[in-house]
Amino acid sequence: MQKFRKIRVFALFAMVLMLAWVTAGCGGSASAPPAGSENGSTTSPQEQGTPKSGGKLTVGVSADLTKLDLHGSTVLSDRIPLLHVQEMLVTIDEKMNIIPMLAQKWETSEDGKSVTFALRKGVPFHNGKEMKAEDVKYSIERFMQVAARKGEFSMVDSIEAKDDYTVVFHLKQPSGVFLASLANPYNPAVIMPKGIAEEQSGTITKPIGTGPFQFEKWEQGKQLVLKRFYQYASPEGDTSGFGGAKKPYVDEVIFKPISEATVRLTALETGEIDLATDILPKDVKRLETSSNIVLAKETSMNWGYLFFGFKKPPFDNLKMRQAVAYALNKQEIVDVATWSLGKVASSPVYTETEWYTEAHAKDYQQDLEKAKQLLKEAGYNGEKIVISTAKAYDHHQKAALTIQNQLKKIGMNVEVEILEWASFISERSNSGDYQLAVSHITPRPDPNQIYYAYTHSSSNFNGYKNPKMDELLDKGVTTVDQGERKEIYSQVQDLLREDLSFTATYYYPVIEAHQSYLKGYQSWSAGYPRLWNVWIDK
Repeated sequence: MQKFRKIRVFALFAMVLMLAWVTAGCGGSASAPPAGSENGSTTSPQEQGTPKSGGKLTVGVSADLTKLDLHGSTVLSDRIPLLHVQEMLVTIDEKMNIIPMLAQKWETSEDGKSVTFALRKGVPFHNGKEMKAEDVKYSIERFMQVAARKGEFSMVDSIEAKDDYTVVFHLKQPSGVFLASLANPYNPAVIMPKGIAEEQSGTITKPIGTGPFQFEKWEQGKQLVLKRFYQYASPEGDTSGFGGAKKPYVDEVIFKPISEATVRLTALETGEIDLATDILPKDVKRLETSSNIVLAKETSMNWGYLFFGFKKPPFDNLKMRQAVAYALNKQEIVDVATWSLGKVASSPVYTETEWYTEAHAKDYQQDLEKAKQLLKEAGYNGEKIVISTAKAYDHHQKAALTIQNQLKKIGMNVEVEILEWASFISERSNSGDYQLAVSHITPRPDPNQIYYAYTHSSSNFNGYKNPKMDELLDKGVTTVDQGERKEIYSQVQDLLREDLSFTATYYYPVIEAHQSYLKGYQSWSAGYPRLWNVWIDK
């Protein structure tokens, strides 16, 4: 094994990679507790007084959960609450650097083909059992079987529980993305007790983890209830991202789905809820003048997209996809969908990152005559085209309706289908059963985690296949040198722009608001509300 100094070099390398992505009932009940941005969002927790324990915190979110099994979920509305319940081996900090979570340190062999993790000792699951190496082995092996992004772990040959607190990942080849794959919050590789899925008939219906809050109940369409886990074993270090010191103060957290943004805001203003996510850009100025509401607004790497369905006509035809690309006016989409608070996206790779190159700056420019000519060459005769989107996020609908109007200008017969969030995910997004789909994607620690998931033939949902793309993406996984990887993802973006599996459309801001009596809350540009280190002072 290398000396730990070598490992710090490896970790530093990974951290440099990650920094480029920011400027985006089965469990036992807890015992009794032991005795004893903007307009305020930039105030540190230390400046907000002494923390107080107790109380109930109600969060108004724009979409309900779709499932309770994070290994099987790619949905943000599942991750937001359940990442308070379950944790990963390593995680990301505020700036997308990789930091320890359930592992306290790791080291890599001289040949780069094995990575050894030393686990934190004395970390309890919500069912009272201690988290150990066999739980990690079980969890990651299960993830590699059932997860949507299991392809990200294609470099893993085997996992060894060397002893109770040591886990060794044996890799097929050195990898530049292995740590980022473990830390990726999208479809997260959370650690759960060995055998839990089998005990719950093959899927997770009562999640158990090591997080600061434990699952209580889910009443679909109404609420998800979490309880404070008094035995929570917090990581050390400064609080940052999903990691560092975390303390649960409130006794109960309720996530209440309120899909209509105006209703969600009214619930905040009337005191029905304490925190509201996904505030509409149009309401920002109004909230900035409120004396009882604190507005938290951050620049974000969340990016909107337009996906093309390859599984049925007409967008299995490249000329049809090109016609759409030349019909789009992305600045108009930004202005309508974000009230000009966002910005145009030409690539999933954010402009202020180290990965950004000229390849990511190139984009189609609106040319209506060229778009009309491409439609003619494709043989389009006015057949109905459907844009599928969801009502959970206002900017999705606004973007879809704006795109509809733009496509009508070139003679396309376009309708917009607005579905409930769960239906959009299961019946359209994850099945690939659509012609055009509008939604958005949260940031990832590494560009491979966007491109591989959405364009590799082994993992994408929309049916896109190109052996050249697969070859580039496979090379990106095995390459360690950052300069070489940067060039690979430039080539990937060039090919994506040619093939048009999807196009990025805009970067959307993170806008949240909460009652002034809610203290310690810090918004995050990654778009995840974090309810540890938060207390109620009233």
